[in-house]
Amino acid sequence: MRRITAALLLIALIALPGCAADEPVVVSREALGTVVSITAYGEDEAAVRTAIDDAFAVMAEIGAPLDVYEPLSDISAFNERPYTAQPLPPYARDVLDAIDELEVADAFSPALYSVTRLYDFEGAQTVPAEADIALALTAADGFVQQEPEHGLFARLKDPDPRLEPGGSLAPGLDLGGAAKGLALDFARESLRANDAVTAALISSGSSTVTLGAKPDGSVWRVGIEDPRDFSRVIAVVGFEGDGALSTSGDYQRYFEAGGERYHHILDPTNGLPARGVRSLTVAGSSLSGLDSDILSTALFVRGPERATRYAAEHGVALVVVDDEGRTLVVPAPEGSGLTVAEDSVETD
Repeated sequence: MRRITAALLLIALIALPGCAADEPVVVSREALGTVVSITAYGEDEAAVRTAIDDAFAVMAEIGAPLDVYEPLSDISAFNERPYTAQPLPPYARDVLDAIDELEVADAFSPALYSVTRLYDFEGAQTVPAEADIALALTAADGFVQQEPEHGLFARLKDPDPRLEPGGSLAPGLDLGGAAKGLALDFARESLRANDAVTAALISSGSSTVTLGAKPDGSVWRVGIEDPRDFSRVIAVVGFEGDGALSTSGDYQRYFEAGGERYHHILDPTNGLPARGVRSLTVAGSSLSGLDSDILSTALFVRGPERATRYAAEHGVALVVVDDEGRTLVVPAPEGSGLTVAEDSVETD
């Protein structure tokens, strides 16, 4: 089973003819493997719509090279020659640098492609054998970065033929866990650079970024769904201006076998689905979309205790639903321009 939407916008915004400064234009389209919605304010409706078109074009430009499911993408071409030193695909350096800067390399790895393929979440949905997971982890652990060229290649660490180029467990990069947030960042900057747009919100469901303050002075409101009852909103995040939010959950891509849920958020240390959390949302006024995308996954893997400690130390807000259904909220620092309120709202 798969569910893409992880955050629900509570604001019901409708584009009206004439587009006064306090009336938004809302456009939703398929993009980045999901449905992306852009809500933008400005006095000239035609100019705002053109800016939104440009933002969608930017998202496509950023996402295309990193689409591991597209055989002709740059990342797919890179994965065809994993044992050959080669330049990183476009924008991959942004992701790797962010992982290092956020200090979450232990819990977020873009090198788990061979491990993820074992589960085949989009197809056969298979529980892998322990030995296969262990072998796939050796592939994930084989990547070496070259400096100063910033090249990357994998080192063959086991003679098993499945690790050879073209083998079923050959190493590869999958930046999908961060590419969406990165694309939203570039789209937001595209809107920021356009004088026709005064404020905007871009949401891909699981990730949201905001730009500026709404003309009427109200906050941008984003609701967090109950991971076991999508008709309920358990918390509402409010942004006064710029900010970013991402949610990771065990309900987005998963299957059940033997009474156990196998989801796509894998722990890099053992190749198994991370346990202890049903959903985790991270939000911050100073976070980029890329940062929030990476952090929601990494802190999900680390579990509630370590996640809340990280949030408190780094001044970000957190909404965690643990594996027993309990909700834990870490509020944003005072004066950060971000609020988190626990709620219980039934939605259609």
